[in-house]
Amino acid sequence: MKRKIIIVAVILIAVVAVAGVYAGWFRKDTTLQGSGTVEARNIRVGSKVGGRISQVLVREGDRVQPGQTLITFDDKELLASLEQARAAAQKARRGFRPEEIQEAQAAAAQAKADYDMHLKGYRKEDIAAAQSDLDRANADEVRTRLDFQRYDALAQKDLVSKQQRDTTEANWKMALAAKENAQHKLDELQRGYRPEEIAMSQARYQQAQAALEKFQRGNRREDVESANAELAYEEARFRERQVVAPSAATVEVLDVRPGDIIAPNTPVATLLESDQIYVRIYVPETELNKVAVGQKAQIHVDPFQGQAFDGVVEQINQQAEFLPRNVQTREERVHQVFGVKVRITDSSHRVLPGMAADVKLLP
Repeated sequence: MKRKIIIVAVILIAVVAVAGVYAGWFRKDTTLQGSGTVEARNIRVGSKVGGRISQVLVREGDRVQPGQTLITFDDKELLASLEQARAAAQKARRGFRPEEIQEAQAAAAQAKADYDMHLKGYRKEDIAAAQSDLDRANADEVRTRLDFQRYDALAQKDLVSKQQRDTTEANWKMALAAKENAQHKLDELQRGYRPEEIAMSQARYQQAQAALEKFQRGNRREDVESANAELAYEEARFRERQVVAPSAATVEVLDVRPGDIIAPNTPVATLLESDQIYVRIYVPETELNKVAVGQKAQIHVDPFQGQAFDGVVEQINQQAEFLPRNVQTREERVHQVFGVKVRITDSSHRVLPGMAADVKLLP
């Protein structure tokens, strides 16, 4: 008998314990109710370009407003790049200066003259001068050859030294080489320029003429747009020289100091948005049909039990949670729950993340 009493008592205690646990995370009377912890949306802010920190203007715990500067970086390099891009954009929009156009005209005229010269060939005066050089070289060759023949004959009779004979031979060979060079030069002038030289001269002229036309016409629209785009890019980079608050928030984490070097795209601070606080409760699957996005709610937090804060259902999770095992029976469906996010309206900013909250969903 005592054993049965003990077994019954244990069962009753277990039932009470289960009921107590269930009521702890969700209670149902005439309205749906649930409990949770106040949370806030985190914002991790930083710079897309990074660099060396110059100033840290806030501290952890400070409340900041939208657009308020939190951190500044050394901006000397960014400013130099911005000024360079601005100058390039202004030049692209303005076009080329008169002196640049005149310089291009002179270069084109010089290239045209060189091309015309290659087409016409060498001047008659140059050919005549080369013919005169050849005649003079022929005369020198004849004279030195005769001198060598005479000295060679005398050396065979031992009337002159071998050294004198060798000197006249060397003079003759030098004159013969000069004659051949003069002949080659005359032949080259008479033939004119080679086709590849004419083609190279023509290419230089066309290039100079194209450059002149570009200077006279000004920059193309796509060149101007490209310069403007580069300027816009550098302006965007320059704005990254400082980290600003995107909305009203509280500085939660800020672990940097002036002089720290921060890599690009590295978060430097964590903010908690003041107007984005919420509590998440869990509704059993069997009660989910009583909850809808936009539904009103009342929230009580532990420090302010005498005051109810307004709330609204902002999100209902699309996937069930807290399933200890596969549901096999209809009765077990109560253990399958869906998360419901309820946003809290608190203009006084007294409700803080981490506070315990009770939520009542209004019908």
